[in-house]
Amino acid sequence: MAVSRIHQLLAVGALAIALSGCVSTADQSASVSAPAVPAPITAQALVGATPVTLRADFGAPSLQRIEGPAQVWLYQSPVCGLNVILFAGQDGVPHVAQALPNGDPVRCMQSLQQRGLTAAALDTQAAS
Repeated sequence: MAVSRIHQLLAVGALAIALSGCVSTADQSASVSAPAVPAPITAQALVGATPVTLRADFGAPSLQRIEGPAQVWLYQSPVCGLNVILFAGQDGVPHVAQALPNGDPVRCMQSLQQRGLTAAALDTQAAS
């Protein structure tokens, strides 16, 4: 009798292991259609970026101002602010010269990037 119970438990365990690799069609389509989360961006990596890149990564800035030959863009999230200073390059296109987050730089950049993804998703929904 004890052997029969052990065989039952082994059979149930083997079935559980075999089924653990199975994924339903609904699960597969959900994982395929889910947008990929971009790799975290650092403030230093923004140096040289153009306004098109900034808007793609973070959405529209909260504030833009001109200070002499520079443009200063401010991005804000619930955890920080990011001042981005742009100067016109030789091609006439503004490029990031400095990106200055306040607070924890890693947490700040992640928060701003998430803000940009959320704004892009809302823009897409509004356009539909």
